[in-house]
Amino acid sequence: MKRIICLLVATIVSITASGQWVSPGNGTNYNLSSLCVAAYGAVSISQNGYYQIHQDITISANDILFLEGNATGIQIDDGITITINGAIMTEPRVNPLSITGDSTGTSFFTLCLGNAASGYFSNVDFQYGQHIQLLNPVQVEFDNCEFTHFSDAVINIMNCNPTIQNCYFHDNQKAAIASAVNTTSSPKILNNIFYNNDLSNANVPQINLGAGGADTIYIVGNHIEGVAQTMSGGIGIMNMGASNTLLLVSNNVIEHNRYGYTQNGTNIHAIIQDNIIRNNNLETNPNNGGSAISIYGSTTSCGAKIRRNLIHGNLWGITAIYNHNIDMGTVEDPGGNILYDNGNNNVEYELYNNSSCNMSAIGNYWGGNDASHAEDVIYHQPDNNSYGLVTFEPIMELNPDILDYRILLSLNPQITNFDEDFVFSFSEYGDTLYYEFGCVVPDLSHIQPTITLPVGVSCTPNSEEVVNLWFPVTYTVTTPDGTTKDWVVEVRIYGGVEDYEYLPVTLSQNPVTNGILSIRNETGKNVQVEVYSVAGQMLYQTQSAEETLDIPTDRWNDGIYLVKVRQEKKERVFKTLVF
Repeated sequence: MKRIICLLVATIVSITASGQWVSPGNGTNYNLSSLCVAAYGAVSISQNGYYQIHQDITISANDILFLEGNATGIQIDDGITITINGAIMTEPRVNPLSITGDSTGTSFFTLCLGNAASGYFSNVDFQYGQHIQLLNPVQVEFDNCEFTHFSDAVINIMNCNPTIQNCYFHDNQKAAIASAVNTTSSPKILNNIFYNNDLSNANVPQINLGAGGADTIYIVGNHIEGVAQTMSGGIGIMNMGASNTLLLVSNNVIEHNRYGYTQNGTNIHAIIQDNIIRNNNLETNPNNGGSAISIYGSTTSCGAKIRRNLIHGNLWGITAIYNHNIDMGTVEDPGGNILYDNGNNNVEYELYNNSSCNMSAIGNYWGGNDASHAEDVIYHQPDNNSYGLVTFEPIMELNPDILDYRILLSLNPQITNFDEDFVFSFSEYGDTLYYEFGCVVPDLSHIQPTITLPVGVSCTPNSEEVVNLWFPVTYTVTTPDGTTKDWVVEVRIYGGVEDYEYLPVTLSQNPVTNGILSIRNETGKNVQVEVYSVAGQMLYQTQSAEETLDIPTDRWNDGIYLVKVRQEKKERVFKTLVF
């Protein structure tokens, strides 16, 4: 459920003829219980921990409203405005506080934080509101809150720098966060989820911001996903010249919207890095949108530094329109962007420089390791002499490589007798990874390995997919252009003797299925045999010069065993599965 609050100034305590209660502004601290007494008739309690607001409420400058930790919900009548000119804050709580409007109403509630106000909202669920207005408050933070079923832009920002983090915005009629183009605001939007907003299909992005203030706008670590609204975008930034807008867009996942990220206007200085921008293809007419990143400048002061983004499945990769100052990579600082499978009408468009401005785009991957392919999917001066020139060579190559393979103890709690993660080594052949264990070996039958690949490269099985490493596992690694390579990952066992010499002994059957572990000895001499559990416990010991040595296993548990065969300085260790 959802919450509400509003803001104004007053010098007397009263219920006016218009049905509004205003706090005295004399430094009074309220909680919901004491507010029921002070604002009798405007606020009531319907049951223990659950409150109702029937009239407009104003917490004046100098006064504070605490939303106590044992409150469970606040129901707000339709059309009510709660104005905070002083301060409002939630106390620590275990369960969310529900602040909700009338779901059958037509105008819903408004929460306003005005000039000089401050607010802190943690673990609050807001629903069925019109909007939350931030009208130049001093300081506001929303942490771990949920917002749903709002009829307008949920948080509407004017001339302030709120922090909005760890929140969930979903199923609202308009944008989740918005600021006006004729004001300056620099919010910090961190680690939130935005899902299926702009249900009215009103041609707005889920994050819709105007010009920034003196501080940097941070949009970092968010997941921004649309569902079906063909006019709903991901992130939109517009500055018509009010100020310099400084912007960091980093480590976001932006997917399945009309477009991913767009900036429009002048005096914008954006860093767009380390994002995944994929499948933003809901626009029905590619001429009207569908870009992963679109830079539309009214002057060349509309700038963007674009680094290390993964961009695929959009109607366009990156589009540059009219004027811009785009840096996609230089010789000294390569771009590292991965672009592939962006296009429409059966034509691939990874970069479209629909502008007379030149662009440096060195060190990016364009869907293949051939510069001629990059030329085919970059539209610039060679395609139309009115376009600016894109300098894109040398390109970045992607190969089907495994960069790192390890077993993390944090992901494999069944491993209890080791203190460090296992990092596998590369063999000299370049297609094998291995780890060497001594006689004490963990249970490797249900392991979730962590695999690091180049950005944009995939493998089968996937990273963290359960595998049985008692036997070699083959991973097929694939680049976006379809190049594949098989990597074999195996566990090796060593017995502790430095001077290994070949010992001609073998296991006649592995795995053992008939109750007999059979060792074939081709040395013609006496050998010592020891059998260990994977925990290092010796289960069997013997010596023999017989050509075939049979060891009964019918009393052993099903599982993996280590068989060590030694003759003087010669030694071999086998893994065998008994079941």
